[in-house]
Parts: sequence; structure tokens; C-alpha cells
Amino acid sequence: MTAPATGRPRDPAIDLAVRAATLDVLREQGYSGFALERVAALAGTTKAAVRRRWPVRQALVLDALAAVLVVPPAPDNGCTRCDLQQCVRLLDHALHQQLPPGVLAPLVADCAGDPELHRRLLDQLVEPSRRAAAVAVERAVARGDLLPDVPARTLVDVLAATVYQRALLGGGPATEEEVVSTVDLVLRGAAVDFDELVRISRGPAHLRHPHGAQA
Repeated sequence: MTAPATGRPRDPAIDLAVRAATLDVLREQGYSGFALERVAALAGTTKAAVRRRWPVRQALVLDALAAVLVVPPAPDNGCTRCDLQQCVRLLDHALHQQLPPGVLAPLVADCAGDPELHRRLLDQLVEPSRRAAAVAVERAVARGDLLPDVPARTLVDVLAATVYQRALLGGGPATEEEVVSTVDLVLRGAAVDFDELVRISRGPAHLRHPHGAQA
């Protein structure tokens, strides 16, 4: 018996070209001026080919943005204060430097009314960095730096909220002073001994204990 036809295999080179073209169009025209015709022309393909791969434009934009959001491993400096500051800096850099400007807020609004798109936005753009930061918080709890009942994801969300507010409302990248003050404000309520964490963060890195309890 002859096997049923499955159609032409999907060409990964076209996928890459379309994602790259999507980012170019977002940088040139912004989210409000985003047009699949322009994407297809830059990618050297057709609008129909783009539609076959991404039936809705929001899914294409999400895929393109996820491709440039490089999420590094959870910071592990043996210093809770340093780790959390690094988490805030990395998220701030991702939202203000890796993503095209002015895209995040309208994309969030555009996906809000569709549960599937909203879930996809969270899974692709929010959860990776959230998970990495939560690992850093869990290590801090294990070291005895943070109170044992501190919920890792809630603490991460409190820190991330300041970064997302600036990204969504146009506040611009955070300054180093703002990163430090935000982390310290949260740590004063979550740390077992805040002054000790400050001392560790200002001391030599080779005296820290990245994975185990403090000596």
C-alpha cells in the first residue's frame, strides 16, 4: 500500500530567515507597523509560506523574540546579594537591549485576550529567566542566607516587577544604583542577616561558598 503524501518538508533555513526578518521589521517599523508582507520580502519567501508556519502574527513575533532572549545559567557567585543583583541586571539587559524597543508592551496587550497566546508569551519570554532566578534564590535559602519559608518565585517576581514596569511603561534601563537599592530593599525583609550579606558581597570572591552553607 502506498504511504500517504505528507507534503514538502519544512525548510529550517526559511524559518531562520523569517525570524531574522521579523526582528528587522520590528526594529524598523515597530510593533504597530509590523507587516507580514515586509517580513516575507526580506526573508525571500512569500506571505503564504509565512502564514503556513505561523497562522497568527503574534506567534511569529513571540518565536522571533524568544530566539534572541539568551537566558544564562542561574548566577552562582557564593554571594546572595551579588546573585540577585546579577539576576536583575540580566533581566534588565534582556528587556532593554535584546528585544527591539517598544515591542513588549503592545505584544503583551495583543496576547492578553487569547489564553493560548498569553500562555505562550509567558512560556517563551518570562519563564526561562524566572526559573533561573528562582534557582539562585533556592541556593540562597539552602546556604542559610534567606529565611527558610521565603517563596523563591514570589521573591523573584517582586524583583522582576520593577524591571518589567520600566520596560512596559517606558522607564528605560535601570541604573546600577537602582539595581542595588531594589535588591537591598527586598533582602532587608527576606534575609536572615542582611548586614552579613552586605559584608560577603564586599569581600573577596575566593572566600565565598557557592554551593554549600557559609563557613
